[in-house]
Amino acid sequence: MKTLYLVDASSMFFRAFFALPPLTNPAGMQTNALYGFMSMTIKLLRDCKPDYLAYCFDRKEPSFRNEMFADYKANREEMPDGLKPQVPYMRKLTDALGIYSVDKVGYEADDVIGSLTYWGRANNLEVTIVSGDKDFAQLVKPCVTLYDTMKDIRFDSEGVKAKWGVRPDQIIDYLAIVGDTSDNIPGVKGVGPKGAVKLLQEFDSLDNIYKDVSKISANGVRTKMAESEKSAELAKKLLTIVTDLDLGVKLEDLTLKHIEQPKFVALMQELGFKNFEKTLLQIDQAKAPGVPLVMPPNHSAPMPTSEREGSGVGPQAGTSKPKPKRSSKNIEYKDWDADADALKKDIEPYSDLWAVWSDRGAILANGDRVIRTHVPPEEIGQILAPKRLRWRGWDLKEVFKYLKMTGELVEWDGKLAAYVVRPEKMGSFEDIYSRYCGETLPPLASPAQVLGAHRQLEKCLEQEVKDLNAQKVYEEFDLPLISVLSKMELKGIALDVDELKKQSTSLAEDLKKLEKNIFEAAGGTFNISSPKQLGEILFEKLKLPPKKKTKTGFSTDSDVLDSLKELHPIAAFILEYRELSKLKSTYVDALPALVNSESHRVHTQLNQTLTTTGRLSSSNPNLQNIPIRTQRGRLIRNAFIADKGNVLISADYSQIELRVLAHMSGDNGLIAAFQEDRDIHLATAAEVFGVDLDKVDDNQRRAAKAVNFGIAYGQGAQGLSETLGIARKEASEIIERYFSRFDKVKKYMDGVIRNALETGYVETLFGRRRYLDELKSQNMMIRRAGERAAINAPIQGTASDLVKLAMIRLNESLPIPMLLQVHDELLFECPKEDADIYASEIKKTMEDIHPLAVPLKVNVGFGLNWEDAH
Repeated sequence: MKTLYLVDASSMFFRAFFALPPLTNPAGMQTNALYGFMSMTIKLLRDCKPDYLAYCFDRKEPSFRNEMFADYKANREEMPDGLKPQVPYMRKLTDALGIYSVDKVGYEADDVIGSLTYWGRANNLEVTIVSGDKDFAQLVKPCVTLYDTMKDIRFDSEGVKAKWGVRPDQIIDYLAIVGDTSDNIPGVKGVGPKGAVKLLQEFDSLDNIYKDVSKISANGVRTKMAESEKSAELAKKLLTIVTDLDLGVKLEDLTLKHIEQPKFVALMQELGFKNFEKTLLQIDQAKAPGVPLVMPPNHSAPMPTSEREGSGVGPQAGTSKPKPKRSSKNIEYKDWDADADALKKDIEPYSDLWAVWSDRGAILANGDRVIRTHVPPEEIGQILAPKRLRWRGWDLKEVFKYLKMTGELVEWDGKLAAYVVRPEKMGSFEDIYSRYCGETLPPLASPAQVLGAHRQLEKCLEQEVKDLNAQKVYEEFDLPLISVLSKMELKGIALDVDELKKQSTSLAEDLKKLEKNIFEAAGGTFNISSPKQLGEILFEKLKLPPKKKTKTGFSTDSDVLDSLKELHPIAAFILEYRELSKLKSTYVDALPALVNSESHRVHTQLNQTLTTTGRLSSSNPNLQNIPIRTQRGRLIRNAFIADKGNVLISADYSQIELRVLAHMSGDNGLIAAFQEDRDIHLATAAEVFGVDLDKVDDNQRRAAKAVNFGIAYGQGAQGLSETLGIARKEASEIIERYFSRFDKVKKYMDGVIRNALETGYVETLFGRRRYLDELKSQNMMIRRAGERAAINAPIQGTASDLVKLAMIRLNESLPIPMLLQVHDELLFECPKEDADIYASEIKKTMEDIHPLAVPLKVNVGFGLNWEDAH
């Protein structure tokens, strides 16, 4: 059967915007949603090779569902400013790619997809719906599957039942009971997914339930179902996807057309997507035959650089000279069909092994031989690990992860070299090759050509690293860290799922109480998650003063609610409700699903090349964002536990960025405060407000703390006034007093910006460089952001380098595993009886890692879980 792929294009676009950090094109327009949209399109075209394809879109006009239910999707926030200018490009890109697009006035993309699904089956096509929306599960049947490209999961009928506990034909009834908060569909209040599954297992359908509600055995559920009959019936109507629209589509319409090259190339240049241009033209011309690989293709798109850490707007600083074309004699590779015995016998210890992780997968080569084998990757890792090989390649940490090994001797990693040279200019291999080799990368049809290109890039990047005097950062910090991070990712950390279940139950109870308090304060019930309804309650019914206005009404964001707390108790209740709701959905309920079924541990990914300051980041899950500012947030760390007989050791640098600022500025006041081990915020408050230490009050210390941390991030009077809730004039006076007392800090900051304007970059204490093209922008806002980055990057980057150096040293000296790195904190696991010894050794190593003008201080603790270790 031929295949028809139906893409929920609007959903794909929105998911990409919130999944990826901000990215801008040369003109300064945000492009992250379009970047993700294109990445998923490439994945679809390259991996699935559909015979027929349609991109289905929502329309901006209301659908028939809004007529049925006025509050349908009323809880949706206004489209973010960064997303709005990207919307028109969706259709432009779809058209230029030769993909058929379709919508229908008065209906949603769901209905278009539903109708095309039935039309496709009538034309004997195998249909795949591309979306992450569970509503589409109702359409799954023989020859119709649901495919979530972001999670790379495909659901058939059995998959739907395994995921949601009901058959596809029961999905509408299931959703009608549980409701859909994203679309503001209420459902049956008080009956959740487990209750809905149980009811449908017993009664088979919603109609059967309401034929005789009295047959429901549980009193509470029976009452809730009876009271919500009209709500459930409405929900079912709203959730039912239309399948009989006449869209006037013909089979030939859905055939993929050739790319309109002039239009497409112009769009790619406008958006700054050169790597997509080359890849898609290769796909279009069908010139990319499959490469036999040791492991399956890696389909992850290169992650764009975060806008808040350097947008890369403007000319390429420091590299304006034309790139020379460097040529070298490539090794003539030949295929080597190896089995396990051959790998053991023929690969000599301490020999070089190339491992290239390309967009088509990983290729291994020993000498002049490309390894082709059907041996499982973990078995290859077991064979290679004891040989102590010298590794060279691209994105080696990902190779090691797949082989389940760590690769101790890393001598070259092209991706890390490109990162050290220009962290704000990271992109695909093709993009980096073109930038540093001075020529467009030709189509690579064989492993030999792929490896040859990587070796060519190595020669070019080696010279770039030398030209920037970046060998120290590259060779002593980033390269040796690869094996450290590989060990940490492989080990993971144990999670107490039962503890999270208890927290989930507790949060649900507290949310219920808060809901009652909110309704009492409001004098009636409403949808708390609906900004529109909340705005009506706050500003029309309760007559509270509105602070900000959006196109859809008055804003109810956290800043507005915070300003209303003194005027009415409802504001504080709603803020707490939002906090607990986010804790429950984002962390407490989500983390258990990320536990590895084999290791029973959580294995986060530690990223080396995503920030422009050199800091590591964490993803899948992001354990660096676990909230710790509130008591309830800190409780989440109770669920991260040590194995039986072990404890977790937490070692956290105290105020490391302020200590780095004291060292780099040479300010005598700051240096003295740290050398005497005084409370730095108390000491700062005493200096700024001209009072004795014992006379500093809480407000003065709080203001000093905000200034101390704000200075390291280049914060001005406006930012301080918002942080402290004071007038801008008062904030400006506090900052002026700070700089008059700590005058060398001001001189240091001015000097950093001045030097950055002259050279185009700033550097950490160890020579890690960050270019700041933003300083040349004609846009004042972008220029100011560049100045803040110029102040922060050397401080944050130096602190990060110190943490990295500590990780490398501790990995060499300790026999216990390092589990996590969270900003300035390291987490270890060791036998309980050895905790004192290892805690002392860790503290000493971290505090003595590098001499500064002030002492480094590390707080160390241990316990059965992460929170107790603090």
